[in-house]
Amino acid sequence: MILPRVLVAVALSATVAFAQRGDPEQLVRLERVLAHASARIAPSLVRIETFGGTRKSLTGPTPQDGAAAPERRSKPRPERGSEPDEKPLGPLVMPGFLQAQGATTGVVLTSDGWILISRFAINFDPTTILVTLPDGRSFHASRGGEDTSRGIALVKIDATDLPVPEFVDPASVHIGQWAFALGRTFGESEPSVHMGIVSATRRLFGRAVQVDAYTSPANYGGAVIDVRGRVLGIAVPLSPSGRDVGVDWYDSGIGFATTIADIPEILDRLKSGEILHRAFLGIRFDPTDTGPGVLLDEVTRGSPAREAGLQKGDRIVELDGIVVRNHFHLQMLVSSKMAGDSLELLWNDGDGTRRATIELGAAPDSERSGRTKKEESFVPPWYDDEPADEGR
Repeated sequence: MILPRVLVAVALSATVAFAQRGDPEQLVRLERVLAHASARIAPSLVRIETFGGTRKSLTGPTPQDGAAAPERRSKPRPERGSEPDEKPLGPLVMPGFLQAQGATTGVVLTSDGWILISRFAINFDPTTILVTLPDGRSFHASRGGEDTSRGIALVKIDATDLPVPEFVDPASVHIGQWAFALGRTFGESEPSVHMGIVSATRRLFGRAVQVDAYTSPANYGGAVIDVRGRVLGIAVPLSPSGRDVGVDWYDSGIGFATTIADIPEILDRLKSGEILHRAFLGIRFDPTDTGPGVLLDEVTRGSPAREAGLQKGDRIVELDGIVVRNHFHLQMLVSSKMAGDSLELLWNDGDGTRRATIELGAAPDSERSGRTKKEESFVPPWYDDEPADEGR
């Protein structure tokens, strides 16, 4: 068995620590464990390449979906002998252009050809998705659905008898256990491996585990495994606030792996082609209020909350029978749900207590787009998943 080159480099970095204990055989045994884990998952790791994607705009405003590209006007040339136009040219705006994207990784989900990938691989809406198996066979894949809140997507290839890895129940994952991030982008014969531990569990409202194993665009979509070669999750770019984008975090020592074993219903919906989003209630809280409950400062027009009759000044006290402690707690409860899910809300207004069953909407783009590093850095000491403001 050939030990992956990246794995060797990572393992050697621990040599000093083991040598100080006077037992270098510990390192040799660790190499064997990691090599066995890597070999077990390797047949289920595939290479993902995309071609023909179209980015909407380089600079300037992006046209709305379905809208015509902005008209491009050319200035007439000045007549010979006239003064040249001294006005500087504006930024070059490209309404669309074809492009390819670097290879990423995928993980076999089912033996009949369903492949888990990161949404990062298809963020340019490619016209062609090429899946290459470890045995060298290549297939054109068709797209399934996406879960924007988890950063994953499904594609389907016409193949059978694919090796399916074992996915670990996230309830059994614990902080401090080994976690190895694998990718199949640079070498076809063996995956790259990065070593780390599980830093936190149930991150991003219960959707992911956090690891310090190095994750980057090179291994997005790849498996994050334990020492037995079982899949803890799929490496994806997410942000600590729970928003969709988080690729800028890959060099920060923070990595996320979306858990898979706990979402069979979600996977079935993705196979049917659904595009799933995090839930949206449509309220903003009074930041000066610390609870109990949540005092509303604003209710978004047209939102599920407004349709249910909530208004500014109301106080939410229960959600699905759970007493709401504060706005961080409420956000945890709402954001763990998906658009289309229902919840039962109890709140107090000026006339008494009201109750309603509310069908949640999809988080709008403004609630899913990225935040600045300063905004991301705010983490309340009693929770580890919430941003500073409500909007759910």
